[in-house]
Amino acid sequence: MAAIDHETLVAMLDRLKLTAIRDQLDSLLDEAARSKMTLREALAFLIEREIARRDERRISMASKIAQFPFVRELSGFEFDAQPSLDPGQIRELATCRWIAHGDTTLLLGPPGTGKTQVSIATPGSMPRGSRSSIRLRRSDRGSDPVPGMTGTGS
Repeated sequence: MAAIDHETLVAMLDRLKLTAIRDQLDSLLDEAARSKMTLREALAFLIEREIARRDERRISMASKIAQFPFVRELSGFEFDAQPSLDPGQIRELATCRWIAHGDTTLLLGPPGTGKTQVSIATPGSMPRGSRSSIRLRRSDRGSDPVPGMTGTGS
């Protein structure tokens, strides 16, 4: 096989829409060479980076579309501040098995009980690959996102 120059390789990556690899090509190739990766390992390394970038972009876009007032992850939720919440139950909700079962989840409670934080943190805590199956929308009357429902307030 003939040697391929940098511009040709970048053009190929553009054509395949592999923008993460294209944008970091030199550093990724250098890292693969430094680590003495086999061809198969290097390919997996490049693909992992591309997938990670796409996941970041998809989550970022979904968060913008959902109009979340802020970004949260369940790992940062302070269960001690709200002792009435069962951490086990919240973590179970975060697995989003309820989506696979076709169930609906509605978070109810007085102001200041953590409904918004839990509902915003849940998609970020979902297992990789299942995030596209959740749809969170802001309610019509309130500011809390409600999983799979519109027209409800808190």
